[in-house]
Formats: sequence, structure tokens, C-alpha cells
Amino acid sequence: MTPTDDELLAILADERRSAIGFDEDAELTAARTRALEYYHGVMNDMPAEENRSKACSSDVWDAVETALPDLIEIFTGGDDVLAFAPTGPEDEKAAEQETDYVRHVVFHENDGFLVLYTAIKDALLTKLGVVKWWWDEAAGERAERFTGKGAVDVALAEQGGALVRDIVVSGAVGEGGEPLVDFTAVRPGGRLCIEAVPPEDFAAARDARLSLKDATYCAIRSRPRAQDLIAQGVDPALVARLPAYGARSDGAVSQARDTVAEQVQGRGEGVGDLRQVEVVEHFIRLPEEDGRIGLIRVLTGGDESVLLHRESANRIPYAVITPYIAPHRLYGLSVADKLVEVQRIKTALMRMLLDSGYFALNQRHLVVEAKANEFTLSDLMRNEPMVPVRARAEGAVTPLGGGGLNFDVAGALEYFSTVAEQRTGVVRNAQGLNPDTLHRTAAGALALIGAAQKRLRLMARVFAETGLKDLYLGVHAALRENATQGATVRLRGGWIPIDPTAWGERADMTVQVGLGAAGREHDIAALEQALPMLQNVIELQGGLGGPLVNAQNAYAFLLRALEKLGFKDAERYVSDPTLAAPAAPPPPHPDQVRAQADVQARAAEIQLNQARAGADVATERMKAVHRLAIAREKLQAETELKREQAAAEIGLKRQELAAEAALKRELAAAGDRDQTPGLGPVGLGGEPG
Repeated sequence: MTPTDDELLAILADERRSAIGFDEDAELTAARTRALEYYHGVMNDMPAEENRSKACSSDVWDAVETALPDLIEIFTGGDDVLAFAPTGPEDEKAAEQETDYVRHVVFHENDGFLVLYTAIKDALLTKLGVVKWWWDEAAGERAERFTGKGAVDVALAEQGGALVRDIVVSGAVGEGGEPLVDFTAVRPGGRLCIEAVPPEDFAAARDARLSLKDATYCAIRSRPRAQDLIAQGVDPALVARLPAYGARSDGAVSQARDTVAEQVQGRGEGVGDLRQVEVVEHFIRLPEEDGRIGLIRVLTGGDESVLLHRESANRIPYAVITPYIAPHRLYGLSVADKLVEVQRIKTALMRMLLDSGYFALNQRHLVVEAKANEFTLSDLMRNEPMVPVRARAEGAVTPLGGGGLNFDVAGALEYFSTVAEQRTGVVRNAQGLNPDTLHRTAAGALALIGAAQKRLRLMARVFAETGLKDLYLGVHAALRENATQGATVRLRGGWIPIDPTAWGERADMTVQVGLGAAGREHDIAALEQALPMLQNVIELQGGLGGPLVNAQNAYAFLLRALEKLGFKDAERYVSDPTLAAPAAPPPPHPDQVRAQADVQARAAEIQLNQARAGADVATERMKAVHRLAIAREKLQAETELKREQAAAEIGLKRQELAAEAALKRELAAAGDRDQTPGLGPVGLGGEPG
């Protein structure tokens, strides 16, 4: 049964409380905070005594920044580290093209380099790197207003995929008396977006594993502006119920990321819709009406008290990576986890060495007050060359012997540097002593570097097989489900039409991992060894006609060699033999020429008739719009005329009624005067005559 909104909020609140992540997990938060502080050279768990060395070792920073360039180069260096696996021989070209386009979306339409850099660095430091992707319908939509256009222009805009809106008769007339109109052509957009999410803003159920595609619950929190939520279509009344985030304190991990106290300064809440609020995007699997388990996406406020939006979802759009996998667990170990103890020990050793040097230069002294004068202590405190210490008698000042260091501190530091390398597999390149000091032979040094590269290759393979594979498969599925039209993009040196709506579902990828510059040099050496073999085979078979090596094989070898040598757009320097111009065919028979001409003439006539029909339909529609406008204006004029006539008739009637009333009053007044008794002719006696 589908839960109500209140029931759903209660379920989400319970799942969030039991999930691993956010700032509620004390052990995870403490480990991440310590790793970030150690990376920045802040070691609060090793306070220095007064007047003692406060130096800190930088092992976490050194290892992360040493491993990061090689790992980034593996995934951004141009090679197809990940590729979609074809389902058959006929699918190889399509799989290659889809791989190229997904890579184009990740690294060209999005800032893929920065996304991967951030996620990999988060994983090396804080156990987990998190990447999120989503389809943004509003991105890329374009609206253009056209004025004084005819029916053909409207038809062409619609045929081009635009939505024609706000058609208004302009009043102008085109050639042939056609009425012209103004309209807006809206071309739909939509774009796939990718971003790296801070790991402290991610949480997942306790039973979740490294691939989140089957996770029961996971969530990501964010802190957008209120106006951004409203622009995304969230009800403004619901957004108004969200408290401002500025009034709350940020977590310890967020504060540990700061380098200039960003989370401490400017704690204002914001004004109106500019205020910052906290929202959580939940993905949870719950039973549906038919009893099956379905995935839903729910957007709530930060404390799960306000439900902003809910909808069904096809998949969880998150991918996570971890450097050292803990079997059967989501969270593994980070490089920082392996180096915290080493950095603490090396910091203690460094401080011992520095304090020993400071005490050697500023040795303590015994002062006999009976033999000292008023200048002895002040002279003793001025530890400067050629400055005497004045006293009353010899023996007033005696140096005190220090404990001294009875072991090789530099050797101990070097030893623990090798411990760090063994734990992480990250060999110092230009830090401290060179590996050749421990392995005097060149072969020994190369063996050590090779072993370290295997560890980094394994780490890169883990990243590729887990989070990056999930990212590529998720981007492929999102493009296939949301894209509404094709595009033409530059891939492998040429402009290729791409239509994600015609793609099939992909569920598998192949992974091939090299290692930065060292891996490239190894591949170049292998190609140099293979080149003489290829040349011998071509010579023995008498050219590129086969059967062992053909022109396509030679082209693939040269293309690979140029790519490994660092040439960008290697297709510009060698030509694909399959694209070479074929030999000119024999001239066609005259009957075939006449037949083709007839077919082309009929096709042109059909296209012309279709264009005329479309133009006629558009013209009739414009005429109908024009006739409707004229009829509307005529109706308005007739209505106004009738209104004026009715008003005139009412005024005339009113005047007639007023005149009649006045006449009646005058007649009534005249009648009254005739009936009034008067004196008349009378006699003397007063009787009437």
C-alpha cells in the first residue's frame, strides 16, 4: 500500500536516523575531521609544549598529492579506460560511438575533470567519493521571437522541432496579400548535469554496498537558496516553511575543510527568497499497490518535517568510490587512515630533532649568585657572538649538560617514510630521500617503483569497476530516457550525428587501466618492440593484402602509437583505409540514367507537392486566424453601435416621457384655475344676479 505523506515522512526520518553518513555518525565524522586536519597540517591531538617545536609532518598531504596526478591522468589522459561492451559483432561500432559520446558529455558538456578530481580526492582523504547526475529540463531551452512572418515561416519552424507559441496578427500584409504574424519559437533543451557531492552530505542504509544500484535507502543533502527551489517548481508555500540554514552551525567535517574560516564568517540567514535552506533528496524502495518493490524519490526539508516533492524513479543516480575496499561494506579505508599514525610518529620525531638542535644552540646554564653581578643574567640572555658574560668571579656561570639524543633521528624518519610507502603504495617522487638510497641498483629502484605502480593501478581499477562504471552506465541510461532529439558532436576527429533516443540498454562495460606517464612509457616501449615484428610480417606476405596483416591493422597500430606519443586528434595524421575513395565505377547505361532521372523528377515533384500542401495548410490557418480577428473586430463594432443606438433610444424616450409629464402638469394647472369660485355679478343685497 502506498504510504501517505505523513507516513512517508516518518519512514524517511527513521531510515535517516539508522543510516551511516551525514554528521550523526560520531566515529566516521571523527575520522574524516582528523584526516582533513592532518592534510592541512593541523594536529590538534598533538599539542606542543611551551617553548618547544610545533612542527608537523605532512605525510597525508604528500601521499594524497603524489597519488592524485597519476589517478587523474588515468581517467582523463585520453585512453578509453571504460568502454561499453558490445553485444555482438554488429554492435561494436555502436558501442564505441556511445562510449565516445558519454565521455563527451562527462568531460565536455560538464566539468568532468573537476568532478573526478574532487571525488577522487575526497575518497583518498575521507574514505568515500560521491558523484551525482541528473537531467535538467530547463538547461539549454531557447526562445526566439519572430515578427512579420508568413505561413511558410511558421511551418518551417514547426518542422524544425520548435514549439510555436503566442501567434499574433501583426496587421502587415506580405506579397500576394498574405497576412503576416508575430510568433515565438521555443526550441526544447535539456542537459545532463554531473557534480561531486561532499561525502559528509551523503548517507546510505547500513546494508548498502559499494554499488548503490540495489540499495534500499540513500540520501544526499544540499543547501540551496529558496529562490532556486521555487525556480525548480517547488511550491513557494512549502519553501516558506523551511527554516533558514544560516541560523544553524555547520558540521565538524565542513569546518575542517575550511582554509580561511568560511564557515565561521558571515553567519547571516539571508533575506526573503535569498535565504539558504537545507533540503534532503531521499531514494527509498517501498512496496507498491501490486506488491512489487518500487523506487521513489522524495525531496524533504532538512529535518523531514516538510515534504516538498515525491515521484517514482528508475534508478539511484549516485556513484561512490573508495580506495581500499572493505569486503561486504560500503565504507572502506582511505589513504589518510593508513597514514595518520605515521604522521603522528614522524611529527614526534621531527620535534625531538628540532628541540635537540634548539637546546644545543641555547644551552641552559648554572648561575652562582654569589659570584654573579648585576650584569651576569642580562649578558647570559644575550646569546650573541662576541658578547661576554660579566661576573664577579670565575665559575659564576657553568653549562648544564643536556640529555641528548642517543639514536639516529634522521634514520628513524626515513624508516617511517618507507612504512608509509608500504602501507599506501605511494612512493615519494621528489620528497625526502630518493628510493635509490635504499636500493643502490637501478633494477632495485625500478622494482620498488613498479610495485608501487601496481598498488596505484589496483586503486584505479577499483575506482573504475565501482563508481566510474556506475557513473557511465547511469549517464548512458539518463541520456537514453530523457534526450528528445539528436545532436552532432566532434568525436575522434570528425563530426558525428548522435541520437540517444535510438540507443539500446547497456548493462556491461570493459575496464582497461594504465598508470599515467609510467604506463604510457611502458606502452611506447612495447609498441617499439612490436613494430619490427609487424614490418617483417608485411614483408613476408608481400604487402598489406593479408592474410595476417592488412591495411586496417596497420592503421590501428599507427593510430595507437600516435595516441601514446601524445598526439591529439591522431586521426589527422593517418587515414582510415575503410574511408578511402573507392575506384570509379563504370559509367551507367543510358536507360539507367533516364530511369534515375525519372525517379528523381518524381521525387522532386512529390516533395514540391508536399511543401505546397504544407504551405497551403499554414496559409489557410493564417487566413482563419485573420478572418477570426476581422470577425472579432466586426462583432465588437456592431456591439458598440447597438450599444450607442440603445443609449440614444433610451435618451429620446426619456425626453418624450419628460415632455408628456410637463404637458400633463400644465393641463392640470389650467383646469384648477377654471374651477376656482369667484365674486361674479351680485346685487346690492349681496345675492347673485
